[in-house]
Amino acid sequence: MPDYEEILSFLAANPPQLEAERELHASLLELIAKCLRSAAMAAEDDEVLAEGIAQSRKLHWMDLN
Repeated sequence: MPDYEEILSFLAANPPQLEAERELHASLLELIAKCLRSAAMAAEDDEVLAEGIAQSRKLHWMDLN
């Protein structure tokens, strides 16, 4: 996993001066946000999957007579 703190510290210590640098900084921040959202969603999906597996291990009996 990338060291987001290091990347953000670098961006904060080196503010953009030119328009191209501003665009690059914005793109990097958007990419970091997207990665963090993706990681959070993956963790949530793992939790839901684990709960689903736990639920599927329970036996349910039905009397159809």
